[in-house]
Amino acid sequence: MKMHLALAGAILLAGCTNTVETIDGAATQEMEFSVGPERVDCIGVGPMKCLVVNGSMFYDKIQGFEYEEGYQYRLKVARSERENPPADASRYEYQLIEITSKLQVMP
Repeated sequence: MKMHLALAGAILLAGCTNTVETIDGAATQEMEFSVGPERVDCIGVGPMKCLVVNGSMFYDKIQGFEYEEGYQYRLKVARSERENPPADASRYEYQLIEITSKLQVMP
């Protein structure tokens, strides 16, 4: 199943594999991300560098993921909805489940 997520004006396509419930009862979706080998300039609250996830700018953090420039990643990520997100933040938070591949990209 493919899912479209709107993230600060960009469309992100992500493969959702299943939905599980956490201990606190919140629904969490397991997703697969392809992460590009370099960060790109983007504007959030101010100028910043964004990951390129599934071909689009990704403005959020992935907890537990230590990005290293020059590598193409495939990740399994858990996405859950925040209870009371700040007005300038995403309504979702992301947690790394597993790095399924990490390939060095030649310059």
